[in-house]
Amino acid sequence: MKGLRQHVTVKSISGIVLLLVLFSAIVSVIGYRTFTNALLNQYAHGAFLTAQTAAELVDADRLDEYAQSGGVTPEYMAVWDQLDHLCNTSGSTFIYVIEPDRSDYGHITFLFSTIDHDSPYTKYDFGFVRETTNDEYREKYAALYDLTADRELVIRDKGSIETDSHITAMIGLKGTDGQVKGILCVQRQMDVLAAERNTFLNKVALALVGLLLLVIAGQGVYLHRVLLRPLNLITEEAARFSRENTAAEHKLREAIRNKDEIGQLAQSIDRMEEQIETYITDITRITAERERISTELSLATRIQAAFVPHLFPPFPDRPEFSLYAAMEPAKEVGGDFYDFFLVDDDHLCLVMADVSGKGVPAALFMMASKIILQSCAMLGQSPAAILTKTNEAICSNNQENMFVTVWLGILEISTGKLTAANAGHEYPVVKRADGGFELLKDRHGFVIGGMSGVRYREYEIQMTPGAKIFLYTDGVPEASNAQSKLFGTERMLAALNERADGSPEDILAAVRRAVDGFVQEAEQFDDLTMLCLEYRGLPEKPARELTVDAAVENIPAVTAFVEEALDAVDCSMKARMQLNVAIDEILSNVAQYAYAPGSGPVTVRFAFDAPTRTVKLTFLDKGLPYNPLEKEDPDVSLSAEDRPIGGLGIYLVKKTMDQAVYAYKHGQNILTIQKKV
Repeated sequence: MKGLRQHVTVKSISGIVLLLVLFSAIVSVIGYRTFTNALLNQYAHGAFLTAQTAAELVDADRLDEYAQSGGVTPEYMAVWDQLDHLCNTSGSTFIYVIEPDRSDYGHITFLFSTIDHDSPYTKYDFGFVRETTNDEYREKYAALYDLTADRELVIRDKGSIETDSHITAMIGLKGTDGQVKGILCVQRQMDVLAAERNTFLNKVALALVGLLLLVIAGQGVYLHRVLLRPLNLITEEAARFSRENTAAEHKLREAIRNKDEIGQLAQSIDRMEEQIETYITDITRITAERERISTELSLATRIQAAFVPHLFPPFPDRPEFSLYAAMEPAKEVGGDFYDFFLVDDDHLCLVMADVSGKGVPAALFMMASKIILQSCAMLGQSPAAILTKTNEAICSNNQENMFVTVWLGILEISTGKLTAANAGHEYPVVKRADGGFELLKDRHGFVIGGMSGVRYREYEIQMTPGAKIFLYTDGVPEASNAQSKLFGTERMLAALNERADGSPEDILAAVRRAVDGFVQEAEQFDDLTMLCLEYRGLPEKPARELTVDAAVENIPAVTAFVEEALDAVDCSMKARMQLNVAIDEILSNVAQYAYAPGSGPVTVRFAFDAPTRTVKLTFLDKGLPYNPLEKEDPDVSLSAEDRPIGGLGIYLVKKTMDQAVYAYKHGQNILTIQKKV
């Protein structure tokens, strides 16, 4: 049975049969709807004629009188008899007169109700009240009472229906004042309509079955003679060729002489077999060549990856900084590159570059550029001089007119001073120690290799502990998604600030995730290269400290301790004198107030921050909590005789020091002063 379904004859006949069935279905639907609409119009027309006749039998002005009659007066019964006679002679199922509740048309009251005596239904008693069937009836009742419609028609042939499918024609019973007093309804069942529709569908089905049988018989004979025999020959030849992969000695065009598409197919297969033999020979040779090229490109990829620093952390014995870099070419090899190396123990060179073009030519130019840049940098020259010499070297023998954009910076590790120059490269992104990543729009010079005789300018960035710099190529902001929208610098900055406090490796991973999430399935268009450096500064030396008894006579010992420490940091005389005054005043306060009337220890800690050249002195005692910085400043505009005693010493401390901070923690008074020396 499964093999029969795969037969061409069965498939062809099935297709024609499906088309015939579809055509018949369309014709049936159109005919069904047209037939149904015609019958419905006829039903409706007859129902409205009956309704008009019935309306002439009911005096609208007397509806209130009928409503109060109880349904038993001679006048009421005379009208009811006429309506009942009309109902049973007109083919109607119901004829009834109702008065809706006009507040919301949610209920109706039956005044007259007649029924076809042969129907299985029962009429409504006089005065019977029931809920309105649905919203459609409410709207139509309202339209008749509001005089926006003279008549309404309801067709009910779906859902739950008490009296099977039917139509109801409604007209308003108008009094002599022109207002509607009630609604007269004529209901007719649609059983005749349903029977006629079923007869129509049966005739269509019989015609379709006969046509299908005729098509199946005729099409089967025709396909076997014209299509199946030639196709069997073609199938057998195709199977033979797939086994042997050699052209046939006896061609298909000799056995199949049809002038139609089958004959053309036979000739095409003959030519295909001849061409495939030639193609197999060629493809074997090309495949071997491609494998050789693929092997060489794979080797080039490994060589290029090894040509840039790739072991992290690169300087594990240098705690002053941390860096991480990554490079992902768009092809097997690319033109982007980064580099970093120590020029000497105190200078770190950073390079981020992007060669014009892609692939093997860009990779070769990249390697040459990297070697020249590193060679010039190791001579100990400034970034501007390095770029100038590199440009001259490349321009002297640049027959392919290639160029490279370069950002190069040299970090003085001991001070955090970063000197940089930019040869047409992307703006660097800098994060200050207490802020977020921001684009640094430095001044660009011309690209390396573009023109000889170019001079480059350099600038400085002061890196403080915790500061970071992020370098990248245009493959990051210009990464595009399937809609050709660019990733852009704004998204790059957002990704950087998402992990601003992370390590350089975490920061690069966050940018990569953001780029991948934006690009999604789109193909990588350009090389993607990034580098991030975090400056940590020189390791802070342990603070020197001295503990003495909190007494005025010990002030010279503390002063001598601080003086000895200041001798090692080349402190100016002015700063030295200001620090001595501050020590004298602070220790005097501790001696007088901290342990009064007794005594106790006071500890003085000395620390020095080399990058900012700042001295920090911390005074700790376990006496009573006391913040001398809260003391109100004296009015120095008054004379010494008029000015109250006290407060002048602490005032001088606050004025001469760069910072003074008090805290009470762990049962200790902690007063810290800082001074740049």
